[in-house]
Amino acid sequence: MSFSNHKIVGFTHKISDLPDQPNMQPEELKAHFDSSPEELRQALNALCDALAAQTAAADIGFAQTAGVPETTVQEAIENVQSQVTEAIIGSIPSGSITGDKLAQDVRDRFSAIESAAAGEASTRANADSSMQSQISALSTTKCEVYCGFYTGDGTENRTISLSKTPRAVLVMTNSGMMYTSSSHGTYGGLAVTGSPVIYQSDTQQAVSIVSNGFQVTHGGQYNCLMTNVSDTVYNYIAFF
Repeated sequence: MSFSNHKIVGFTHKISDLPDQPNMQPEELKAHFDSSPEELRQALNALCDALAAQTAAADIGFAQTAGVPETTVQEAIENVQSQVTEAIIGSIPSGSITGDKLAQDVRDRFSAIESAAAGEASTRANADSSMQSQISALSTTKCEVYCGFYTGDGTENRTISLSKTPRAVLVMTNSGMMYTSSSHGTYGGLAVTGSPVIYQSDTQQAVSIVSNGFQVTHGGQYNCLMTNVSDTVYNYIAFF
């Protein structure tokens, strides 16, 4: 199989193709985020197997020379072997052929093959290193997502507990509302670490990230904070 068959021309699932508010179950969304690193891993392993195969030399390119007009390392080796075999073996004692007794053009051919093999090994090592770096980068930037909902109880400050502290939380009512201009009330929004959802001033926080969860509020100045209104259902997405 040609090495080019292991090229990755595009990922099956791209994060940029997701809608801004994915309607997916947590496990499904996790699988979507993990699919690209998995495709990279499979492609890298397949390339390593192909390079280690006994047939690999037949797919490694060779720059033609005047004495070896071949296009692959395998063909070049066979060509040189054929030329050596066709020499007058009967006049050469067994075991007496050494590198310095070969014609210069033959030594040049072997040197060319050796250089080509060394260049291919270097290219493969660089490709493996680059691939591993990409996999590591994708692994460290992976984001976990948790989706849930709560029903407002009308308390002024309420903490919605999670398994760990999120980096961002998006809150809205289950009717899709985050703000109403009629009453100038804030029903939700996107809060990130260090930047809560506020109304008019940073002292009135509608949604803020706290340890192992996030805080929602009902009331505030002018009763504009409405992220915990009694009997109102709120949907949220937490990003870790």
